[in-house]
Amino acid sequence: MGVYERQQKEKKILEAAFQLFGQKGFHGTKVEDVAKRAKISKGLVYFYFKSKEDLYMAITRKGIDELKDMIFKSFGKAKEKTGLDVMTDLVEGYFTFAQEKKVYHDALLYFLSTLNQYHLDKEKVNPLLLDSQYFNKLLQSHHDLAKLGIKAISQGIKDGSIGPDLQAESTFYTLWSMMIGYCQLSGSIRLEPSDIRINSESWKNGFLKLFFEILKGSDNPYKSPPVQGKLF
Repeated sequence: MGVYERQQKEKKILEAAFQLFGQKGFHGTKVEDVAKRAKISKGLVYFYFKSKEDLYMAITRKGIDELKDMIFKSFGKAKEKTGLDVMTDLVEGYFTFAQEKKVYHDALLYFLSTLNQYHLDKEKVNPLLLDSQYFNKLLQSHHDLAKLGIKAISQGIKDGSIGPDLQAESTFYTLWSMMIGYCQLSGSIRLEPSDIRINSESWKNGFLKLFFEILKGSDNPYKSPPVQGKLF
């Protein structure tokens, strides 16, 4: 089998998996389902991917690569955009990504939760994940997302569009956690009882207002006590 043919087979498997993970979720999808959708043998799926977990991590890596590309585009022509401009494009792009590429976003959240468990107690992580080449590649590269966000905030502090009292790393991780939390909770807003005066539009407006107020900084910045070692 030639290189091109192998690439096409792998592409068919990933496309079938993407569709099924979107329809059935990770737990509801089986490797034989993917093989049937891709119109190839189950054995051939395992030739390319060691397990369903390995396949899901391949999907995750593809999604993170798309998100990184989106962030790169947010920078545009750096000389013409302030750091705040970049962060504005970044948050809008992330919300679009979460909504329109839900399979990738769900895979990203799954990876982040697994990553947390990996650091707490590696022995409790699914061994099929630990054996995945894509999971191990993601362990080495997932910080790229944070580095781009930190770069945007640092640029904004330097050009004056973002509060000078802010610390780029801690500010990015705070805002990153806010964006993830917003996307995870956005569906529940529609189910809130009538005595809670909120809807999707008002919450998004309030969220963005708070988001950018944080970026603009404060005239009376909080000074955290010195700590030992690295923050992250």
